[in-house]
Amino acid sequence: MAGLAGCGGGSNNGGGGNTGGGNPTTVTYDFSSGPAPSAVATQIGTGAFTQAAISAGKLTVSIPDGETNYTVVYACPTYTISDVAQNFEGVIRANIQDGSSFSRTCKGLPSSTSTDMATLQVNPAAIPGAAYVSVQGSAQPWTSGTLSVSTLMTAGNSDIAVYVADASGKVLAVRILRNQTIPGVLNGGNPVVFETSDETQLEAISYSSVPAGFSAAPPSIQFNTADGAVVPLGIDVTTQYPAIASAAVQSGDYYSFGGEAFNGGSNEYVAVQTNTASGGSQVLNLPAGWTYAGPSPAALPTFNFDYTGFSGKPDVSDGADLNWWVGTTSENQFAMSATASYQNGATSLSVPGLSGLTGFLAPAPTGTKVVWTAQIYQGILSAGSGSQSIVIDSGSYTEP
Repeated sequence: MAGLAGCGGGSNNGGGGNTGGGNPTTVTYDFSSGPAPSAVATQIGTGAFTQAAISAGKLTVSIPDGETNYTVVYACPTYTISDVAQNFEGVIRANIQDGSSFSRTCKGLPSSTSTDMATLQVNPAAIPGAAYVSVQGSAQPWTSGTLSVSTLMTAGNSDIAVYVADASGKVLAVRILRNQTIPGVLNGGNPVVFETSDETQLEAISYSSVPAGFSAAPPSIQFNTADGAVVPLGIDVTTQYPAIASAAVQSGDYYSFGGEAFNGGSNEYVAVQTNTASGGSQVLNLPAGWTYAGPSPAALPTFNFDYTGFSGKPDVSDGADLNWWVGTTSENQFAMSATASYQNGATSLSVPGLSGLTGFLAPAPTGTKVVWTAQIYQGILSAGSGSQSIVIDSGSYTEP
């Protein structure tokens, strides 16, 4: 979810260079996948924040020998949604043990993508219960014979998911067309004629535990190919989900299994997501609930993460968000995160003060309603592997 300065034996020069001696550690943040930040600041250890700069879409931070913690703060360019100005600021508190190269995307309007028409003929007659045919998520009803499908898709080369669903939307059969070119006629101009070997196979899925007082939502399941095709498998799932036929799965494909539960009497939320290359029976292990009243109202509030549900487990990180309106036409969004290496056992995390720097959000004016969210993550999730659990509390206060 998502700042850096000089201290001790050296100073940060804005671009990340260090003039002190020793062997500095270099960490790079790549923002090139989206709009460039409008402002960046850095802090080394507990030193002062200093203004920094982006070069070729990247921020390079140099942490001098003897220091391990650093912070990056970045503000994104303002963008407008439904006549409301969106202002975002992110804070990343990390340690050199966390790695040396990261990618971040500045919040902003999604970049425009070129779309063009793709056509395909599909015949699902061999699949009992077939009622809909979907080509890359574009569903059309089917009653008999061969169905001609024409739909807009993102131009380029990618995998295309073609699947058959029953009247309730549950996926019955899947065919993955690999490395298709858009625009054009898919599958080399040949119709996709489904066979019984394309049918999905039901596999068990369940929750191992749901915290007392919480209500679990139906599991979410999705099949992803390495080249961008997606098949939603969580429709009408209770105790079983439809797994893809093994013959359709290739190296790099993976499933995403998600579970979540809410405490209706509060704003408590718990969730888990697992990415795995194999299907099979799944058990979703939800973490214990977390009750947190929130930070004391302040211009720069401090969040306390005194949750014990992840004690002794690796890869625990903390995060906090603040959102508030300025009038009726502007919304400020602040997101802060800290890795376990940065926290080093600490359970508190404070919003940094950036007075004297330009381009960053000012604290909410007195009397403003501020909505807060606090999150604790455990585990590391990547495409194709890993598992991550999360506990969340949220609420609001009036800015003093």
